[in-house]
Amino acid sequence: MLTNYIKIAFRNLLRNKSYAFINIAGLSLGLTCAMLIFALVRYHFNIDKHHSKYQNTYRIVSEFLSREGGENFHTPGVPYPFGKAVLTDYPNIENLSMTELAEDFFEAIPAANGEDKKFKETSDGAFVEPSFFKIFDYEWIQGGFEELKNPNTVVISEKNAIKYFGTTDVIGNVIKHEGRLNLKIVGVFKDYKDNTDFAYEVMPSYASLKEFYGTINDNFGNTNSSTRCIVSLNEKFTKANWDKQMLAFVKKYRPDEVQYVRYPMQPLREIHFSEDYGGINKNLILSLFAIGVFLIITASINFVNLATAQALKRSKEVGVRKVLGSSKAQLFWQFMAETAMITLTSLLISIVLFQLGEKVAREYLNGAFRFTFYFDASVILYVILIILAVIILSGAYPALVLAGFQPVMALKGKISTQQVGGFSVRRSLVVVQFAISQMLIIGMAVVTSQLSYFQSKDLGFKKESILAVQLPFVPQQDIIKMNTFKNLASAVPDVEKISFSMSGPPQSGWVSSTSLRFDNRTENEKWSTQAKGIDANYLDLYGIKLVAGRNLYPSDSIREVIVNEAFVKKLSIKEPSQIIGKKIDSRGKTVEIVGVVKDFHQQSLARTIDPLYMTTDATNYYFASLKLRSANYKKVIKTLEKSFNQVYPESYFNHQFVDETIQRAYQQEETMGKLINFFALVAILIGCLGLYGLVSFMAAQKTKEIGIRKVLGASIGNILMMFGKEFAQLIIIAFFIAAPAAWWIMNGWLQNYEYRISIGAGIFLLSIATTILIASITVGYRSVRASLANPVKSLRTE
Repeated sequence: MLTNYIKIAFRNLLRNKSYAFINIAGLSLGLTCAMLIFALVRYHFNIDKHHSKYQNTYRIVSEFLSREGGENFHTPGVPYPFGKAVLTDYPNIENLSMTELAEDFFEAIPAANGEDKKFKETSDGAFVEPSFFKIFDYEWIQGGFEELKNPNTVVISEKNAIKYFGTTDVIGNVIKHEGRLNLKIVGVFKDYKDNTDFAYEVMPSYASLKEFYGTINDNFGNTNSSTRCIVSLNEKFTKANWDKQMLAFVKKYRPDEVQYVRYPMQPLREIHFSEDYGGINKNLILSLFAIGVFLIITASINFVNLATAQALKRSKEVGVRKVLGSSKAQLFWQFMAETAMITLTSLLISIVLFQLGEKVAREYLNGAFRFTFYFDASVILYVILIILAVIILSGAYPALVLAGFQPVMALKGKISTQQVGGFSVRRSLVVVQFAISQMLIIGMAVVTSQLSYFQSKDLGFKKESILAVQLPFVPQQDIIKMNTFKNLASAVPDVEKISFSMSGPPQSGWVSSTSLRFDNRTENEKWSTQAKGIDANYLDLYGIKLVAGRNLYPSDSIREVIVNEAFVKKLSIKEPSQIIGKKIDSRGKTVEIVGVVKDFHQQSLARTIDPLYMTTDATNYYFASLKLRSANYKKVIKTLEKSFNQVYPESYFNHQFVDETIQRAYQQEETMGKLINFFALVAILIGCLGLYGLVSFMAAQKTKEIGIRKVLGASIGNILMMFGKEFAQLIIIAFFIAAPAAWWIMNGWLQNYEYRISIGAGIFLLSIATTILIASITVGYRSVRASLANPVKSLRTE
């Protein structure tokens, strides 16, 4: 029986090639997108679940409560002595590892003859303690982690061992971290193939930090976001124990801040989606999952529309089968077999398309949109479930309709509209398709408009033709070397200006916050301020405007400061000029305010402009900014690289253009826009196929009506109008469903940005206009064919 079902299904599909092609194309697109989205969602919801201590692992973070009733400040970092203090006070904690994140670094391989070979790392590394590997599961190829208790040791990944030395047999070899810290390799671990937020390729010992930094701030009042604490717990000491005793711990080590400082434990399972601490927006991933579901629904609707449109053509076939003894159940399963054949064919095509899509995604997607994919039981189960869902959603309703025909009526060709699905049902399905398409179009327009706003908004500083060069990350900069590089760079004809600063260009992502005491007040302000080290050329190079006072005088040390307008407003001072000459006490220094600059965006547009002071501090400069004249950037950069290597032969010439850096800051939004554009296009394409099916159904039903109208003098335009009225109503109904839903979703997304667009009427008009245009093209094509048919032939049609 099954063989017979398959054989007949195959013959029917061959006989109706266009029907089969359209259905297979729609389902293939829907399934491919659904599989890609599934891979992405699966990646994010399975982060670090493979670790055996997953349920009992926590990260201790820092939370600073607002002193003015505003938002609390969160950071994943803790003070450097934090781990030692916790283990001293709570020795029953199972495992604790302090880690120090290493970002944007390079490794040098010492050469017996000639220059060291340098490797710029694209992924993060971390200084870790041996207990890190008791918390997280690693597989070792060579050596192990035990020797990490000693300074100047390191473990590296299999991939990096091969990259550095061409082999994994590297125990005892030496690498130079940042070209200056000699580290002996004591272990090589197997490359990670699982989803993890701790994919560090190079892990020096935490005991090496003092030598690397030169000095360590053991003060509990200093919190660095890159210094982190990971623990695993058991029944001897639980999270509940920590929650009860945390305040006592804060009171002991930060007695003056006990009202404002907290160190909560964050479960490993929550870290990935914790936005307050730099995690991924969970709603964004769920939104993509919803899009995947919508695409499957649109593909299934498309299938139903086309299948029921074909029902009239197959009514006599059903009548003959029933007269010859076929039961309703047999006919039902016959049509379900056809659906299954189309779906499985679509699955095979979608698997091929998925492989191509995965390669593209790996190359172009990152951050919230990155994913890894491998087959396991969950993938197979997902594929089985989605195929069953598609077969049932797509096939059950048309099969029931076809199997339910009365044989006498079917053989006489008197099957009515209601018997092939009821036009109201089909209308409802198309409204759903229109609504999904319009929601995606609105989302596409909002994301595109917000990105355009980012790119066009005045940031308060210049960003074009400015190159930022990272200086060596050393405890204290060598001022003589800095001046030598400055002289060499200034001698290059195409270099117009040069400036040194601590954190480089605005929006670099490097922010330093501190407390301060203003003027003669006895207590610190109840708000913190950003602190930025710059030289006297910084304002001019970046085009930052003064609104009161003067610029900083050239100096290598902290002598005076300039502040921004937000700083002045925070002190409730009306005129910027009124703050000139006042003094602030910060980080043990009392300095005079000599100028006020116009507010500029030091951080991304997702955040408001915070109070800021800037001062000279040459030994803590880590970036050189160079304003270039020439458009021949490659030649200038090559010359600058030679100058840099001449002054800093042990370092790596790491450079980037400021405008590109700022653009990368909004890469997630840009990628999201591209994805929504793509999925909207797929939804529209599938929807067009569904429309084509509905128009085909109408044309088949109205064959004689069209013939009569033409004989009575109706023009092609009149015929087109007859079809168009149906879809104009459906588009309007779909719009009133889609518009409020899309507004609610996208308005919620925009709340993530302090500076944002408003969703105006133009975006909704664009959505409905686009839908009408696409529907007109699709409907018009099939309607014109129907209107051009010979009326005599139409009237003879039985």
